[in-house]
Amino acid sequence: EKPHACTECGKSFKMKVDLTKHLRTHTGERPFPCTDCGKRFITKSQLKEHQRIHTGERPYKCLDCGKNFTQKSQLIVHRRIHTGEKPYQCRGCQKSFVDKSQLVAHHRIHTGDRPFKCGCGKRFAQRTQLVTHQRVHTGERPYPCDDCGKRFGDKSRLTVHQRIHTGDRPFRCPTCGKGFRQKIALILITHQRVHTGEAPFQCPQCSKSFSQKANLMKHQLTH
Repeated sequence: EKPHACTECGKSFKMKVDLTKHLRTHTGERPFPCTDCGKRFITKSQLKEHQRIHTGERPYKCLDCGKNFTQKSQLIVHRRIHTGEKPYQCRGCQKSFVDKSQLVAHHRIHTGDRPFKCGCGKRFAQRTQLVTHQRVHTGERPYPCDDCGKRFGDKSRLTVHQRIHTGDRPFRCPTCGKGFRQKIALILITHQRVHTGEAPFQCPQCSKSFSQKANLMKHQLTH
């Protein structure tokens, strides 16, 4: 039985204290401020979790890999990496995700929704994409390479760059086993033309064909 009902949305609760907390989502009341940064929270437990950002405390430990987290919910989502569980499924394409926020972001591929707008007019499906893009304007490059000092605005670009130093080429051609530093389809597709013989770039002057556009452009200089 849940005798305590919210007059705003009809949601019911067993205890009055839970209804009181819930009502703050409608009123906007946030009575618990962080003494370090001033951010305010609806419940004391939310404040306590937030304060771990400042203290560095990470009390929730993954027993599989030893990684620590500030929130129990973060640990629950993380553990799905080890278990393979992906409980959030897209109804449009059946692709599954470990986290509901990932599903929401993915769903925008189908809807075309791009709610995050940069001052230059470009729009993005995810906030993280907007943050990364804005570094084009600010010049910020927060990810430095420990080996050579080169800096990057995107962590994924740093990861790819570091393979120059490590020699790691994790993406393999299924035909010959040749390795590549990046997963992007363009690299593998271009390489696989060595095996298939496909040459889609044709010279309009002599009809000679090439597997890569760059080779066609070099050839055209001979005419």
